[in-house]
Amino acid sequence: MSLVLLFARSWRIDYPYSIDFQVYWLAGSRVAAGDSRSLYDPGGGSEDGLPLAMPANEFKNLPIVAVAFVPFATLEYLEAKRVLWWIGLASLLAAAALTGRSILPAALGDGWTRTALAVAGMCSLAPAHTTLRHGQTTAVVTLALTAYAAARLQRREALAGVLLGAASVVKLPTLALAGLEALRRRFRTLAAWLAVVAITAVASVAAFGPTLHGRYADGLVQHAGTVMTGHNNQSIAAVVHRISHASDAYAWEPRPLPRGDRIATLIVTVLLAAALWRGLLAGRARGGSDLDRFRLEFPAVLAFGIVAMPVAWDHYFLLLAPGLASLAAGLRNRGLLARPIAVATLAVAFLLLAAPTPQRVLDAGAQGGLSWALAVSHYFIGAALVVGLAAWGFRGAAPSERAHG
Repeated sequence: MSLVLLFARSWRIDYPYSIDFQVYWLAGSRVAAGDSRSLYDPGGGSEDGLPLAMPANEFKNLPIVAVAFVPFATLEYLEAKRVLWWIGLASLLAAAALTGRSILPAALGDGWTRTALAVAGMCSLAPAHTTLRHGQTTAVVTLALTAYAAARLQRREALAGVLLGAASVVKLPTLALAGLEALRRRFRTLAAWLAVVAITAVASVAAFGPTLHGRYADGLVQHAGTVMTGHNNQSIAAVVHRISHASDAYAWEPRPLPRGDRIATLIVTVLLAAALWRGLLAGRARGGSDLDRFRLEFPAVLAFGIVAMPVAWDHYFLLLAPGLASLAAGLRNRGLLARPIAVATLAVAFLLLAAPTPQRVLDAGAQGGLSWALAVSHYFIGAALVVGLAAWGFRGAAPSERAHG
């Protein structure tokens, strides 16, 4: 049923407003034509064979990432987008299979049973449908993150670092996991991560020159101190602004963040970080193996890394799919899934991260008040629950304590 749902909600790809793959296709076309100096320039529209004309700095990645889209430039836009759709589906299924066999607890059944459960869960997530429908790279990065977690759980530290490095080059929220590796002094993983990121950055500068990288940095800096109130931005700043102001659910232009919102955003970020930090310290103090702690650290740190960014698009929350499985396994290892409140909270977190935002909620607009702001921000709330559950898990008895308690 989840695969039927996924096909029903993602097969159509010819939405004119769908900008993500238009940006990638145009970037690949420019590199293929030897016009890489235009990577961050305005473009698109009928002149470039695309539905939309796009402003400057829509391409948000390092210049070298555009090379991955050069093969797509040999196809018409929609043909190329359908190819990426199939690549995304294959990545989702591979990530689900890896989640089932390497992350979900063995108590759920044999490898095939766990894989089926993971496929059902991952393919039912609305962010999975979004990433396929709009031609985003999140499914591929989710596979890299799942493989990273599996490698860590198998103590293949260098491989874990390589995979995390690959994910970090494409999606900035995954940098939070590099911070976790540094905090835990997993130096082999950290060294491998740093090698991948450094080699990629040096190769990018060597191939495209420093000027384009200055343009890339400018595109990132433009979001500092701003907010986009569009409903699919689920960052802390966007949620705070929705709660405190009448916000347009269909506005995607960066606008200055009012001083009061900046203060409130900082307070919420610090509170969430404090809960995470206290949990990380408590997890170390309560003992248990490094792998047991990682099962809780992985989803909590990644969830924080996503929502703390100025922009946290709804499809980013697909990255938490393997993290939800890891969280369930970690809570089970600490005996917390025997408590109905923990099971109920985990189920609510999954539902909040899985559900699409109902159109009637979006149509209600900001006049819906606080209830509207919270309903629109359900992905953020789901991620916050992940951090809270992990923090609770950190304070639970480690498996060795429960065995001898």
